[in-house]
Amino acid sequence: MRTFGVDVSHWEGYIDWKTAARWIPFVYYKATDGIGHVDNTFTYNRDQCNLLGIPHAPYHYYQTERDPVAQANWFIETVGTQYKRYILDLEDPPASSLQATPNLENPSAILHQIAPDIRAFLQRCEQLTGIKPAIYTSPGYWNEFVKPKPTWCRNYDLLVAHYTIAHTPAIPIGWDAYTIWQFSENYYFPGCISAADGDWFNGDLGQVRAWFGNHRQVDPPFYSHTRLRSLFNGLHVRRSPDVKSREVDHLNKGDQVELENLGGKDVWVRHSKGWSCIEKDDYRYMEIVKDE
Repeated sequence: MRTFGVDVSHWEGYIDWKTAARWIPFVYYKATDGIGHVDNTFTYNRDQCNLLGIPHAPYHYYQTERDPVAQANWFIETVGTQYKRYILDLEDPPASSLQATPNLENPSAILHQIAPDIRAFLQRCEQLTGIKPAIYTSPGYWNEFVKPKPTWCRNYDLLVAHYTIAHTPAIPIGWDAYTIWQFSENYYFPGCISAADGDWFNGDLGQVRAWFGNHRQVDPPFYSHTRLRSLFNGLHVRRSPDVKSREVDHLNKGDQVELENLGGKDVWVRHSKGWSCIEKDDYRYMEIVKDE
């Protein structure tokens, strides 16, 4: 089972998190960049997630040409030590990889050997927080630029960026599993006027909340007084959010139910009768009922 979420930064602007909280079970957001830069939506996103109880974590955009320990110090000094998860964003190529004229006599000298620097950043963050950070990267970036190829990376949870129509992402060298899969950079969700990055967490909603460690149920619940209308006759109602789960009831076209929870590999909702799939393989089976 996988659970949908998003990651955001200043590129998405100021999100209406009160609206988004009904649909987004988790988020990670940009906090810092290099040394001295703070994303201008960081404190807003943090405060709104805290207010609404959304599982959340900050990330640092790593600059390969800057001192790794100084970057770690800046990241933790900015975000604080109250989080249960911290994320290192690796996507900035070493400047030496962009040289117009490579050193053909010594190809190994072309690239800045950044693996030791990455480890220094991770170790410093753990020293300051007592928490082992997670690593966000893509197979292309990691496999090409991170040298020498480390064996210690499997000790860190992987957030992998891979935009593909495949059912599973490619995994960078050194890992054999992922925690979060960023599958799209063009996802729209309620409360956000710009396209954001869409993510799958490799687990159910309970595992999402346990991993982030800062979920808080608000009163009233996120999904209170949100109704859904079936668009089809005979829409399955199942015991759990899985097409293989036993059918316990059905909905006919026009039937309305009140939303209680979200979950499942596709887009599922729990309502008073059980679980129904509202969107799968580009088909939508239910819609939100707007108040008159």
